[in-house]
Amino acid sequence: MIAYKAGGTRVELTPLTVKPQILDGNPLEASRRIIDAPAGGPVRSGIYEVSRGKFVITFAFHELATVLEGTVELTDEAGNSVTYGPGDSWFCQKGEKVTWNVTSERLRKCFMAVDPDHVNRDGGLIEPLAYKGPDAQGAIPVIG
Repeated sequence: MIAYKAGGTRVELTPLTVKPQILDGNPLEASRRIIDAPAGGPVRSGIYEVSRGKFVITFAFHELATVLEGTVELTDEAGNSVTYGPGDSWFCQKGEKVTWNVTSERLRKCFMAVDPDHVNRDGGLIEPLAYKGPDAQGAIPVIG
């Protein structure tokens, strides 16, 4: 079991690697994958952080995410908006275009992402997941 907890050690934020359409501000991001499949497989899980700003992304995977710290307003292409804060979760489908408005200084979320096309390309085979989290001899790893 892996526990995701709010209030953890901060990591350095860097420019967004996948350049979204930035609408406001200069959002910086950080991501730490805890579970990953070798060679960019279909399943990933970890922590993602982004600083204040407004930008548009098109999801490259299905994602279930839960806010650990901060607030964000997500708006879909139909104009439906929901504001999320600590403890709130969302699910977005691959291909969905979403406007993110990070209204706090920093948003911190945990996520589980699945790329269904990767599974289809590989004939339905899913590679074993690689645990990339902290060593925890007999304890529950806590990802802060």
